[in-house]
Amino acid sequence: MTVTEYATADELPGTYWTADPADPRSALAWLTANRWPEDGVRFLEIPGAGAACAVRTQDDHSGFPRMNCTDVAAGTGRDVAQPEEDIEEARTEGLRQLNVCALGYGQSVFPARDAKFDADTLLTDLEAYAHTQGRLLTFLHLDEDAPVVPFLRERGWSVGVTDRYFHIVDVGPDETAYLAGFSAHRRRRLRRELASLEEAGASAEIHRGDEVTALIQQEVARLEACSDDKHGIPGDRARLLRMNERLRHAFGPRYCVALVRDRHGTAVASATALLGTRDVLPRMVGLGPGSKEIGAYFHVAYHLMARLARDSGGRGVLLSTGTATAKLHRGATARPLLSAVPPAARAHTALLRRTDAAFAAREAS
Repeated sequence: MTVTEYATADELPGTYWTADPADPRSALAWLTANRWPEDGVRFLEIPGAGAACAVRTQDDHSGFPRMNCTDVAAGTGRDVAQPEEDIEEARTEGLRQLNVCALGYGQSVFPARDAKFDADTLLTDLEAYAHTQGRLLTFLHLDEDAPVVPFLRERGWSVGVTDRYFHIVDVGPDETAYLAGFSAHRRRRLRRELASLEEAGASAEIHRGDEVTALIQQEVARLEACSDDKHGIPGDRARLLRMNERLRHAFGPRYCVALVRDRHGTAVASATALLGTRDVLPRMVGLGPGSKEIGAYFHVAYHLMARLARDSGGRGVLLSTGTATAKLHRGATARPLLSAVPPAARAHTALLRRTDAAFAAREAS
């Protein structure tokens, strides 16, 4: 077993990264800049497997529930009913974790460009590495076509759906083509939504790369802090500004900001976004006083992101997980995200099977 741990992705050899990926979450810029001091994410290189992977270690059950294998397997925050005693048993079983996962529900296993990917060796070496640390190894938030999934099933791992990721696959060449894909009733509602800014005397703007000035970054930090406050998170403008500055420096011309200003020119809503060659990734929406009255959220979260995709030569908008209705009503489709736990993790297996069944029942209804 040869496994080398790195604190940051940019310490790994460049053979694992594509210069301009279709999905910005696969960019080295994302993996290095989209970090928090307490995120617990590390990067492992497994040369024998021709791959590297992003992992998160955890020694208790505090913080980041969507990167905690117990919470993910239990469907925490995804409206899945589980017996409390089963969750407690799993918390004991998974007190020390090594979770293969990445911030933003993105790619977590990175095959090298100059070597043959060997999933069997990847699993063998990761299992041995986790065992030496006394940790439960799991894989979280995998796409269905992730190359490691068939090998996990062959080894008897339990694999099931634990979330859905929403994606507007094609925004069309223009707004007319985009709207043509909806029913007449939905088109009328979307046209009213699109007209809300003009009716309120408000305006929208998109800035890219060097166009994003220090003043705009300050406006974004203010609005993001307002949103955090509304969600019970202390709105720390300085912390938010530091994050956005890291992203701006890392992505350069592929870092973007969408703003909505009210009739007085005050910014009332924002969205930071990152460009891939195919998809736009809205990272965070900020909403301040006066945004609700003019429907600004739907502009920064959806319509301006679609415009940005068209203007940059892309096709789609990545909308993450969470509440489905607003995303589906604006043309998104949902793809399942899979998680996997090993055969010996019986408590987690029981939780995962119930969560998978709950998602299957929703899909069938």
